[in-house]
Amino acid sequence: MTLNSPGNPSTEPLNYIGLIQSVFERKKNLIFFSALGLVFGILIAFTTPKEYQSSSYILLESEGGGGSSIGQMGALAGLAGINMSQLQSGQMALTSEIFPDVIQSRDFLREISKEKFRFESKAGQVQSLEEYYYEEQPSNVVKKTLSFVINIPAMIVGWFAKPDPFPANLAATAEKQEEYLNLTSQELYAVGELKKRILIDLKGKMIRLNVSMPEPVIAAQVNAMVLDRLISYVTEYKVGRQRRNIEFIEERVLETEKKFNEAQMRLASFRDGNQGLISQRVRTREEQLQFEFNIAYNVYNSLKQELEQSAIELKKETPIFTVLEKAAIPLGASKPNKPLILIFSIFLGLFVGVLFNVYKVLVENIK
Repeated sequence: MTLNSPGNPSTEPLNYIGLIQSVFERKKNLIFFSALGLVFGILIAFTTPKEYQSSSYILLESEGGGGSSIGQMGALAGLAGINMSQLQSGQMALTSEIFPDVIQSRDFLREISKEKFRFESKAGQVQSLEEYYYEEQPSNVVKKTLSFVINIPAMIVGWFAKPDPFPANLAATAEKQEEYLNLTSQELYAVGELKKRILIDLKGKMIRLNVSMPEPVIAAQVNAMVLDRLISYVTEYKVGRQRRNIEFIEERVLETEKKFNEAQMRLASFRDGNQGLISQRVRTREEQLQFEFNIAYNVYNSLKQELEQSAIELKKETPIFTVLEKAAIPLGASKPNKPLILIFSIFLGLFVGVLFNVYKVLVENIK
């Protein structure tokens, strides 16, 4: 490609310095696009709703540090007939890498969106986050205008499109809707908004939770709620299976304890009623009762030992979270950053102006 001076049809190599000079000589275009970028920047900066960010820090304790204590406990537990080696196998690994997936899951965020808060900006009205975001749909004027323009074709098509037929088997599957996630359009919109405002940052064992909300108090409340539910979810994920196992064993212990007491009382009653009698039939019956008593005792004792093992394993596998810094009420808005938006808009307008001038100069020289 060549850049020729006017009136000189000769072909010369592209003169980059001349191109740059020609671009910046057209100052009116640069000023126009910079001013246009500034206007858009002002619209974005002053129409974007304020958001307040609340942060909290937690530390996930390492699970490898309890090896020595378990080893010392194993020596004592061995005297009671408890096999601690069984507690070292079959443990589910727990790392902080799963935390972002947990808080970004739609099921988790839907539960958060159903919680109600008092919005001081709406005269103290109590609303759920789902209702608030679906009604307000916070955004700036530029984004709302672009979204409206882009959605015009879809709106026109929707006017003439026929509604989807009602599924014939929907009534039959209504009873099974709890088995899968069925979100409405309002719930999907709220979940999408929360995904952008509830973020987690991992630095090794250090976990930072950031929550941005339209009001400072609500930001701190949601942060504390998300943190509490995250810890509960992770703890249940880690030890839920073991806890259910303990509940099952406890039920069996109560049943076997009842049978053991009944066998013990039958044996004691028989001996009290047959004192001084020497008979082979009596002796055989006593041996039978003694045998039933021994079986009931052995089953009961085995289940008690298994319950103790499970309790120790549950204690060992329960993750330990240390809250280093609780969620605090932010003193100022974190968004929008008006100076940064204005500076970026001016430079973006200037960049577009430079591209426009380059295009104009090249077209003129090609002609």
